[in-house]
Amino acid sequence: MPVPQRVLNWLYSILTGEYQDINRSYYDISQVLATYPNLNLQNEVHTFSNGASALMLNIYGTIPVVFRGHTYYFPISVWVPHAYPREPPIVYVTPTPKMVVRPGQYVDPQGQVYHPYLSGWPTFWDKSTIVDLLAILIDVFAKEPPLTARPANASTPVSTGSPAPPQPTPAQPPAQQPAVEISGQPVPVPARLPVQASVMHAPQSSAAPAPPPKQPHGSQAVAASPYTQSPPPSGASMSRYASPAPLPGAQPVRSPTQSPPIKSSRYESAPPLPPAVQRYQQPQQQHIQVTHQHMQVGQTPPSYARPLPPQMTGSHPQNPQQPPQQSPFPQQSQYSSPPAQPEPPKPKTPLPDLMDEPATFTPPPATPVAAPPISRNPEKDQLCSQLAAALHSERMKAMERYDTSIQGLYKQREAMTSATQGMQAEIADLAQFSHTTATNIAILHETLAHADKVIADSKTHPQVNIDELLVAPTVVGNQLYTVVAEERALNDAIFVLGRALERGRISPAVFAKTTRGLARDLFMRRALAHKIAKGMGLNM
Repeated sequence: MPVPQRVLNWLYSILTGEYQDINRSYYDISQVLATYPNLNLQNEVHTFSNGASALMLNIYGTIPVVFRGHTYYFPISVWVPHAYPREPPIVYVTPTPKMVVRPGQYVDPQGQVYHPYLSGWPTFWDKSTIVDLLAILIDVFAKEPPLTARPANASTPVSTGSPAPPQPTPAQPPAQQPAVEISGQPVPVPARLPVQASVMHAPQSSAAPAPPPKQPHGSQAVAASPYTQSPPPSGASMSRYASPAPLPGAQPVRSPTQSPPIKSSRYESAPPLPPAVQRYQQPQQQHIQVTHQHMQVGQTPPSYARPLPPQMTGSHPQNPQQPPQQSPFPQQSQYSSPPAQPEPPKPKTPLPDLMDEPATFTPPPATPVAAPPISRNPEKDQLCSQLAAALHSERMKAMERYDTSIQGLYKQREAMTSATQGMQAEIADLAQFSHTTATNIAILHETLAHADKVIADSKTHPQVNIDELLVAPTVVGNQLYTVVAEERALNDAIFVLGRALERGRISPAVFAKTTRGLARDLFMRRALAHKIAKGMGLNM
């Protein structure tokens, strides 16, 4: 989808101010906007994890992900740093009010996205682009969705004891939006909510207001339909002279998780006297006797203990209707009927002389009247209920995670136990081997010390002639040893002369002459040896 030229011009003007590689950033961002039509571009301030902030380009919107045969649109936000493309972009998933982040292998609880593609970006920055990154994230999110729908019990408002105001009908039905899957069931993503119209019946023009509605009788005044509006707070005046209610459409858009606004003055303190009711009572109070003017200050009529219904606080104060037994004193109006029995005349009380009375005014003593009990704060109860539901949901999720990982932990524990037993057996074998080695080392040291002693002693003895060690028992025997030794020596000499002749060390004449002499001596030695052996009775 082609990108509008005005967007490209604006993008280029932003890139020329802060970004280092303008051409590469311009090309990559324009490719992203052309590839994904649901993504938009803005220039916003981004705060890093270390507290620093910078004005950077932000690509925000939704990307299509096919999960279990259905297409879902996950909202993301991509921040392009000033050093792009040498620094990787910062990617977040931005859940809507009806979504929660699902931490996983690639998404942390704050919604930031991590991936090996981002980790290796500084090394392969010349080959990395945001379009390829989004394609990888679409593939990753198809296997492991980063968002789930918020649990229904976490956003259910708690009843405050009064009927909820009727919800205004939206002008047009919201368009179908993609859904996010939770526990295998897709839940639709919240669409843009219509602006709620005002629940209060505010005057739409400066024309005269309509007459008030008729007061319901009997149980109709108490039992309201489920769509009946709750009575307004006691401190607010509902007459035509009070401030008008906000016009329809003036209220802000409420998120699905927000509850209807509750006025805390109605529930946190005793309700004061409504001004509108005072105006309604003025026509009647003009006809009350003078003796009622000294009513105690702390005494409040029971009719003021709670606000009147909206039907009674209309814009016309004429002929207001009041339930019976609401005033502690008799009301005398100009239309009151005469008493049934005439009372005896009472002596008139002389009027006090104001000139003789002291200048200070002493109010009459106040009778202690207990204030009405403070009602429970429904907003606080609702927040506590939502908090408890959220904690319960988190606890159940944690229990599921622990249940899935506990089997692996059990197997790991068994493997570690068997490995510990094997290590203990090896330690015992090594201890025995160490003991044996220490014993052998001690024996070796002892033997070496004895050998050193023998060597030292042998150095002090005189050197022995080897010929004196081999002595025959008789003189003839010694002569035989000598003759045999000489015979062997002559044989070796003749052998050496032959080798020298072969190698050319001696001439043939020298070899013949020397060999002839050695052979003669050898013959004489052998003959002598045979003679001695025959004399000693030895076999040769």
